[in-house]
Amino acid sequence: MKNIKRMTVAFMLVFTIGIFMQGVSYAQLIQTVVALTGNVFDGISKAPVTATIKITDENGKRVNQTRSNAIENGSYYVTSLRPGNTYFVNITKEDYFDEKFKITVANTDKYEEISRDFLIKPKAKGAKIPLPVPPFELNKSKLRYGAEDLLEGIQSTLVNNPDVKFEIICYPDNDKDVKMNQKLTDERCEALKEYLMANGVESLRFKTQGSATTDPLKPPPTAKMAKGKRYIGTSYIVVTDF
Repeated sequence: MKNIKRMTVAFMLVFTIGIFMQGVSYAQLIQTVVALTGNVFDGISKAPVTATIKITDENGKRVNQTRSNAIENGSYYVTSLRPGNTYFVNITKEDYFDEKFKITVANTDKYEEISRDFLIKPKAKGAKIPLPVPPFELNKSKLRYGAEDLLEGIQSTLVNNPDVKFEIICYPDNDKDVKMNQKLTDERCEALKEYLMANGVESLRFKTQGSATTDPLKPPPTAKMAKGKRYIGTSYIVVTDF
């Protein structure tokens, strides 16, 4: 009987210590601060930019605010983030699209700095924003596998800037057949249009324009490309009004 009592007391002691340690660990998480640092650049020229950076939580409440410094390569530093939480980085600057990026902070009981650079897109009539990675395969008009991930950035930008009107322009992969090129690029424009419409961008905001000839700004290379590399015509978002 005495042994049973001793075992019960020992179990309760271990259980109590476990609860206490969990409480200490949770308290440490609550007190731990995480910082976000990096640089802000122009998405086209890649030049450093001075911009306002506001951190909000999932409910839209402001957590902290700072500015990047173009003189110091667009660097910024902001703190007050907490482990295990999700935040939004809202970046604004005159003559640029408003941008919103999602950041999830991992659980930790130690001070950490998350490094993240951001690209913001210029907003001016005629501004030509290239899709950085072709969402199409060679001579194909259907969005390639994984294209949704490649297009998520521009889709988010357009949703966050509902006042902007624009045009989708697609260029072909060669200059062999103007009729086939026109058909191909018209279909590519339509594929991008359908993607944007399905993801929160109203069709009344934009038009599309295919091209029968290759991109004069980024023409096909004259030299032989490296093994496995292929030239695929660029697609652009061109700002027409806002």
